[in-house]
Amino acid sequence: MTKKLSAVILAVILAASLFGCTKSKNADYDADKIADALSIGLEFGEQLEKSTTEIACSYYGIDSALCEKIAFYIGSGATADEIAVFNCVDSSALEKVTDAVNSRIEYLRDGYSSYGPQEVPKINSAAVITHDNTVILCICENPENAESIVKTATEQ
Repeated sequence: MTKKLSAVILAVILAASLFGCTKSKNADYDADKIADALSIGLEFGEQLEKSTTEIACSYYGIDSALCEKIAFYIGSGATADEIAVFNCVDSSALEKVTDAVNSRIEYLRDGYSSYGPQEVPKINSAAVITHDNTVILCICENPENAESIVKTATEQ
């Protein structure tokens, strides 16, 4: 009886230690960490300022309940430069947020095509990166560097 009880206790302890150390899918893709790294590592036509979750949700037309965390950097509007990182709650939320990101790109393209046509090529080459349940949008001068910056930020 004591051998069986010991085996059960050992199994419970082992299971608890395995599940207790499991990271969430978004643990390495922390929205703030990635957005900060992108804001430092990329070139923008103007100074971007960190904004609130509420403003990001308003700009993207999403419900904040779709995300565990959102980081959003935006400029004055003189340029289309923008960083948005969404840690979505699940794959269904990821799909909705990805659609919202694509709609935001279309909205910016339409608006800047007459307001600031020099920004349209930048919008057209925007970096959209997804990993697990995280979606990242970066509109900047050098979007080809975004993926390596995200990779570096998530490995630290």
